[in-house]
Order: sequence, then structure tokens, then C-alpha cells
Amino acid sequence: MDRFFDANNPIMRFLSWLVDLVIINILTLVCSIPVVTAGASFTAMNYVLLHKAREDESYITKMFFHSFRDNLKQGSISGLIYLVIGLIAGVDLYVLHIFDMKATTVLMIILSVAVCFIFVTAIYVFGLLARYENTLTGTFRNAVQLTIAHLPATLAMIAIWLVWIFILWYFPKTTVLLFLLFGFSLPGFLSTLLYDPVFRRMEKTE
Repeated sequence: MDRFFDANNPIMRFLSWLVDLVIINILTLVCSIPVVTAGASFTAMNYVLLHKAREDESYITKMFFHSFRDNLKQGSISGLIYLVIGLIAGVDLYVLHIFDMKATTVLMIILSVAVCFIFVTAIYVFGLLARYENTLTGTFRNAVQLTIAHLPATLAMIAIWLVWIFILWYFPKTTVLLFLLFGFSLPGFLSTLLYDPVFRRMEKTE
């Protein structure tokens, strides 16, 4: 019985990992409530998840708010930019859906693919803001370059989020609970595991 409650026990480590993701997700959701601060919140989430992926995290809440304060301006602006892009894309897709023609179907597919790639640039943007100091323009430029240069990781991140959205959509009885507990932190952590090796190679090169 003592072995089961040992902190180094694989089961206990997994449970601890799940609890950490829940805490990170709740912090992300709460700090995103004003909407304008959502970008800073996602930057802070990526900051903690990056440290978690590298197994050098300490106090999660303290780390989260440290990054949130440091990246409040750039993170918030980035978040608002992606919010506007998302709203425009959403309206465009809705309008195309209304017409429901063969030509509009092709346009919807093209737009959906473009949105997926823009979404991955957002993942890179918040990850880069969490890890490196740079201008906002430089961060966006690097995010686009990484999205294109590391296509396998890009496609894998798209797949992770699409599968997660599918789970939330097709299991409505658990949607709210799963979203509150792991809505952003779980797919975010899996995405971190994909882009962190890219960051490590960049750091070795530098």
C-alpha cells in the first residue's frame, strides 16, 4: 500500500500530471474571461506546459502568473489578432455554407485548410512568446516559418486538436466537464511535445 502512494509510483505520477493539467486549464480559462487577456493567458499556459514537458516546472500557479504578467501586452495583442481572424473566417464559412453550391464547397475546403494552418501559427506564436523575447512582428514571422518548415509537426498538431474537438462534440454529456478540466491544457500539452523539439534544435543552433 505504501508503494501505491509513493510519489515515484507511475500511477501517482500520472494522477499528479492530470491534476497539474486541470490546474493549468482552470487558470487559462479564468484569465481568458476578459477576452482581451486571452492571448496572455494562452502564452502563460504554454510557458508552464513547456517547463512541464522539460520536467523542470516548480510552482505551477506562480509560474503561470509570472508569464502572464511578463507577456500581458504582446500576448493580449496576439490573442486579439487571432480573434479577429477567427471571426472573419467564421463569417466567411457561414456565408459560403448558406449558398451551398459546388463552387462554394471547394472554397469552404480551401478556407478550412487555411484556418487550420493559421491555427497552428497561433500555437507557435504563443509558444515563442512564452519562451523567447522578440518583437511581435518577429514572433509572427518566425511562427509562420516554423509552421511551414516543420510540416509533419504542423499536421500532427492539427490532428490532435481536430480529434479533441471531435471528442468534445460527439460526447455532449461529458463536453462541459472535459472542457473545464482539460479543454485547452491537454491538447496544448500534446502540441507542446511536438513543437518543443523544434525549439530545442533552435536553441542548440544558437
